[in-house]
Amino acid sequence: MSGVLLACALTWIGACAPKPEKKETVGGEVRRWEFPEGVVFEADFPRARLSECRAMEGGKYEVIVRPENTPINDSPWFAFKISAQKPMAVVVHLTCEGGTLRYRPKISTDGVQWVTLPAECYDQATQGKEAELKLEVGPQPLWVAAQEPVSTLEMWGWARTLERLPYVAVSEYGGSLKGQKLCRIDIGDPGAARHISVIGRQHPPETTGSLALMRFVEEICGDSETARKFRGEFHVAVMPLVNPDGVDAGNWRHSLGRTDLNRDWGPFKQPETRATSAQIAALAKSGRLYLHLDFHSTFHDVFYTQPDDEPASPELFAARWLEGLQKRVPDYKVNREASRSPRPTTSAYWAHHTFGIPGITYEIGDNTDRAQLKQVAAAAAQEMMELMLKVKDEPPKEPPAGGSEGK
Repeated sequence: MSGVLLACALTWIGACAPKPEKKETVGGEVRRWEFPEGVVFEADFPRARLSECRAMEGGKYEVIVRPENTPINDSPWFAFKISAQKPMAVVVHLTCEGGTLRYRPKISTDGVQWVTLPAECYDQATQGKEAELKLEVGPQPLWVAAQEPVSTLEMWGWARTLERLPYVAVSEYGGSLKGQKLCRIDIGDPGAARHISVIGRQHPPETTGSLALMRFVEEICGDSETARKFRGEFHVAVMPLVNPDGVDAGNWRHSLGRTDLNRDWGPFKQPETRATSAQIAALAKSGRLYLHLDFHSTFHDVFYTQPDDEPASPELFAARWLEGLQKRVPDYKVNREASRSPRPTTSAYWAHHTFGIPGITYEIGDNTDRAQLKQVAAAAAQEMMELMLKVKDEPPKEPPAGGSEGK
């Protein structure tokens, strides 16, 4: 090959080869990747997860997400921002190491309002570990995430808004492994004799569970005749954010203690479950605990309950509640899975086994329509309140030998 041809070949190869990027780190972790062509990827906000980023041949960019530790439940979370010096179309090759892509990405221009990336802009590989995203970007950052994030800041802001109501109080309790105080919302009189416990967000990516919890709680705080009467007879303690460290870190499943918190109810090795279970146990000691609800997300809507022949007080609550819910939302299919479990480490099992009450895991699908999600959650709260107002006090059932696994 002549010198001229060799020089031309090397020039062409150099033009096509990936260009080096400039990286910025925070706390020892890379949080910003800047490429010579003006494209910037950022993971510098709560809930962000972008493990690695690099330019590929053909003008594409590869982003890689990895779990916080292994082994782990297959619930890969990702969240990042992308911008460019001038408007342009960018192809992002998303690679998931250690899991399969569970969520079709959501996009946002402000981190508040989110829409699902259209199907024509998302191509997932057959094996589910890789996908390509076609994005229109420019100087204003585009947010990309597995789901709308619902951060700890948003959850606390929501709680503080509820606190403006005269019958709602917000307080802190316990602490996470990182030292964050946990959030507690009290609805009604904490000195009442009848109590209900509600918890959520043990698993960081499960934002639809948080959305359902918030609407459920808002209905209890509402101005309906049923809600007013219910608050006069029952007190509800809500712990909506059991795993704030995992949420902020953009974890797939675990707390900073490398633990699935909903497998720690019994061992109680983690400060979050120890503190939260102590709050619930105190309710039972100060009066009577009637129900425990734990909000989660999964692939489809489902309520995990104990079987009807397993002792619990109020009797047959789960069956009556979900039958009533089905009547309230006839166009929605209420899906119930009642089962016994050999592994008593979920919060629902623990509550049922310890206090002889219904312990129910309320699951919302990842892709459940958000308007329907809120409609069903409000109807579920209304039905729960009406049923509880009809409950006649009876001696608590003996703690059972079995329970339901749930989530």
